[in-house]
Amino acid sequence: MQKSKHYFFIDAVNKRLNPDDLEVTTFQQKLYRLNAGLAGEEKLKRVISDYNLRSKGRIYYNFECVNASGYTHQIDGLLVTAHFIVIFEVKQISGTLFYKPALHEFYRVSESNLQENFPNPFDQAYRHQLFIEYLLKTWQISIPVYYMVVIANIRAKLDSSLMDYPIMHISGVPYYLEKLYEQHPKPQANLSILQNHFALLYKQLPPRRTIEKHRLRKGVLCKQCQYLNVMYYKQGYFECSICQTKNKDAIIESLVHYRILISPRITNKEFREFFNIPCIHTASKMLRKLGLEKHGTNKGAFYIIPDSW
Repeated sequence: MQKSKHYFFIDAVNKRLNPDDLEVTTFQQKLYRLNAGLAGEEKLKRVISDYNLRSKGRIYYNFECVNASGYTHQIDGLLVTAHFIVIFEVKQISGTLFYKPALHEFYRVSESNLQENFPNPFDQAYRHQLFIEYLLKTWQISIPVYYMVVIANIRAKLDSSLMDYPIMHISGVPYYLEKLYEQHPKPQANLSILQNHFALLYKQLPPRRTIEKHRLRKGVLCKQCQYLNVMYYKQGYFECSICQTKNKDAIIESLVHYRILISPRITNKEFREFFNIPCIHTASKMLRKLGLEKHGTNKGAFYIIPDSW
């Protein structure tokens, strides 16, 4: 399942944030919700993979893009066929779910009888639908666009107030698609043209927030110790003083953290300060071995940390 840049940002923050930071719990909860969302999308992927579409189609998971006004869209699942398009809004929510349509209020009552409001998934999906319909019009393509809110948590209960709205448990998705094929038995558009348009539209979004450098723990963190301890450089290796793990490539993940949380550019001085390398020559040798793209010379030199290793 494709993860967003925002996911990688929140994940890196959880590994790097100082333990006494006031937002430790907040970032932990954010990561928990993101992982729950990914788990729901993974369930949708399994259900649709097990279902044989009546026609060729393409489903995009975590489809991200920006509209003409500069506002972002992040669609959990976007099924594109020549017969119809479906927007899936996936929710991994437990408890009993209720809806007050006149107020556009979507909420759940937990097993402990606690009421909690959630962003209205119908409004979220409808916004995506309007956007896709607008794009199709500009592309001069006529094809129906639907949306469905999919509940991926089998323990969730849907109250009767949701009866007349596009929401269902994930197991009902194949039946729902069969009904759409019955309504639209003939192809409405050229699938290849549609896929080309959506491929050009896709744009991975940046993280939805930033964090100050001083709030982060420095150094190469030991993965074996769940990132709790710092590793130290000794004769070509990074070694954890707690578990004694040795790893010459451990710095790569930490450089990825630096790129995600701080900057894709790093100078020799910044490298030494962040990774606790006291010697400028040792740092220069390490940077050369890492093969980072270098720009500039002398004090103005900096290195580019790549998107992927």
